[in-house]
Amino acid sequence: MNGSCLCGGVKFHFEKFDSSIANCHCSMCRKFSGAAYGTFGTVNSEKMNWESGFELIKIFYSSQKAHRGFCSTCGSSIFYRLTTPNAPFEIALGLLETEPTKPVSANIYCAHRPDWPRNIGAIPDFEESRNL
Repeated sequence: MNGSCLCGGVKFHFEKFDSSIANCHCSMCRKFSGAAYGTFGTVNSEKMNWESGFELIKIFYSSQKAHRGFCSTCGSSIFYRLTTPNAPFEIALGLLETEPTKPVSANIYCAHRPDWPRNIGAIPDFEESRNL
C-alpha cells in the first residue's frame, strides 16, 4: 500500500496492515485529525518503508506513552505510535492512495465521542461540493 501526505513530501509503502483498523474518538485523535475521529491502521515498524521525506516528519509527544508524527510542511497527520521500542506505526488512513486491504473493525474511546457527527446517515450526500 502506498501513501503520502498532502504536499507529497512524505511518501511511504507497506504490504499490508498487520492487525485491525480502528476509528478512535478520543479528544487527542480528534484534534490530531481535525475530524470527528481519527482512523488508524497498524503496521509493524520493520515492514514500514519510508520512501521519502522522513526528515520532514515532526514528532509531538502527546503523552508519556505515545507520540504523533506529522508533516512539517503541510501539517498532515502521519502516525500515532507508542514510545516503547519497536512499537508499530498506527498509520492515518486518509494518507493512502488506494482502499485499505482490511475494513475498519472497531470504534474505540466511544465514551469521548461528540454528539455532532452521530447523525451522519440522516444528512444528504453530494457527489462533489455542496451548494452554498
